[in-house]
Parts: sequence; C-alpha cells; structure tokens
Amino acid sequence: LTPLTKGYEMNHITMHGGLTVNGRTVIVHVGDGEACATVDGMHFNVRSLWQLYQLLRLLV
Repeated sequence: LTPLTKGYEMNHITMHGGLTVNGRTVIVHVGDGEACATVDGMHFNVRSLWQLYQLLRLLV
C-alpha cells in the first residue's frame, strides 16, 4: 500500500437510486460520507444497510 500523498485523489463511490414499495416512492443515496433515504419526500438518515432494510420492511 502506498501512503496518501499530496496530489493523490481518492475515488469516491456513490450510489443513487429509486424504487417504489407499495405505491410509495423511495429514493436512496449512499456516498460522500452519508447515507439517506427519502420516502415520499420525508428524509431519513440511515447509518447501515441494516437500517435501510428495516426502513424498507416498515413500508411492506
């Protein structure tokens, strides 16, 4: 492994997507040091995939 040096840029990976669960619109954004889900315009911070899974289960 090479240490980070000045001028070295890290790759940032983000995921953004949407789905519909029981007629409700869910938009998910993961990246930039945060993860959030928006359900019909209401914003939820999710700190793990487990929390996202639990949120989606509430909608089913």
